[in-house]
Amino acid sequence: MLNTAEFVKQLIRWVYVFSPYFWVDSYFKRQESHFEIESQSWQKIRDKRLFLSEFYIVGWLGLSIALTLMTVNFPQINWPLWVLLFLMLRIFGIVNKELGVILFGICKITEGSMVSATGRVIVLAMVNFLTAMFLFASIYQINGVFSDVPNYFQSASHIAGLIQSLNVQFTMSGAFTPGNAFTWWLTTAQGMFCFVFGTIVISLFVSLLSVKPLKA
Repeated sequence: MLNTAEFVKQLIRWVYVFSPYFWVDSYFKRQESHFEIESQSWQKIRDKRLFLSEFYIVGWLGLSIALTLMTVNFPQINWPLWVLLFLMLRIFGIVNKELGVILFGICKITEGSMVSATGRVIVLAMVNFLTAMFLFASIYQINGVFSDVPNYFQSASHIAGLIQSLNVQFTMSGAFTPGNAFTWWLTTAQGMFCFVFGTIVISLFVSLLSVKPLKA
């Protein structure tokens, strides 16, 4: 009998394995298992895993911003195709990991709970949201084509991709009309990302609520 939820769970795990972070964290996880839970040695390794998680997520934000600035300041660079594929895979990896966390309580350090919403989790989720925005901006900048950039943007048309990404990320509506099939597909993909990620973040916020009945 086919168990759809279990199939999706295993698919998310399978995709997660392709992340370099997975392998580094798995190493520390094995080291952690050698010590008694909550012991001083165990806690030191757990702190390393938590730091690594934040360093990886925030590091990608810094890298995505730097890449976007490069595409804005050096539009003449001819980027290879593998860069676009790599950025798209990272965006997909962000969605995959967040779905694993919110749906099944996997792909995270403290696995088990389907929803583990803390201030730290939500902040890191928002960092991932911004990272994806800048990654999309970089892809637009590198290979995006727009057919109706207004006159007041013509003098700075090399930032059209950044403007498009900002607009779609926060309004789910493109600022400009895609000029080819790739740009149309990318705009649609970013809209889908925002819908899925927005649902995830709303779920995290709801899980933080403490609903109590009013006293009579």
